[in-house]
Amino acid sequence: MKSALNRLCGCPHKRFFQTAQHQFEAEVRAGDLLTLEQLNRALSAWLSVAYHKDIHSETGQSPEDRYRQGLTIIRQVDMSRVIESFMQAIPRTVNRTFSDVQINKRFYRVDPKLRGDRVEVRFDPFSTWDKVQIHSLDGQYLGTGLLHQRQTGLPAAPDPCRGKPKHNYTDLLIQQHRQELAEKAGGIDYRNIVEHRRWPFHQFASTVAQLLGFKAGLTALCSGDLEALKKVYNQSSAIDRQMVKNAFENARQPSVPYIIAELKQLIKGDR
Repeated sequence: MKSALNRLCGCPHKRFFQTAQHQFEAEVRAGDLLTLEQLNRALSAWLSVAYHKDIHSETGQSPEDRYRQGLTIIRQVDMSRVIESFMQAIPRTVNRTFSDVQINKRFYRVDPKLRGDRVEVRFDPFSTWDKVQIHSLDGQYLGTGLLHQRQTGLPAAPDPCRGKPKHNYTDLLIQQHRQELAEKAGGIDYRNIVEHRRWPFHQFASTVAQLLGFKAGLTALCSGDLEALKKVYNQSSAIDRQMVKNAFENARQPSVPYIIAELKQLIKGDR
């Protein structure tokens, strides 16, 4: 009988067993033989109705009241931190084209700024697998990765470097320099007529190259890219670094043509 109470209550306190023997067990033995299911039901009833409500001679409180009083000092467990401690962590490289990472044949889209970076992917192996956590290799939280389907049927981006371009970057610089010399030589201050550009073209093009992950910077862009960028640059003086960044993040593919297409949409919105 004592072993059964020990298994059911999980309480090794000697005083508890003495009370249970004198009250509950004595009544059970005096009555009809009970099945294990009936014994469990009777024990639960005795604990709830009798034992938990009787005043203890030493504490002056019932077990139920004493338990409730102790709830104020019980620390609640942060389940999110508990789950994090059981997460698996796997190093991955963010895909440059799709801006995602792959885990168990599933693809998770991450911040486009992380394209090409080496990251640590943390996930709960027992979850629904709809998102993962992205951390740097030194443990810094970078955001979440959301489950998505890769678009395999994306149209191929046109190659602006095919064919002979009209100008290269050097030609564009020479042309701009000649225009400035002509303005000064003519005695007309065109700066009062032409709106002053807040952001030089070379910084604009360098930013695009940097976002695309070109370590060589501006020199990695071909003359066709530069010519296309110059055309969209001339369309609006409102183009700045943040607008280029937004265009890059919204682009369907990390390439100059798609960035230009997004910039044109942003320019229309500004108007």
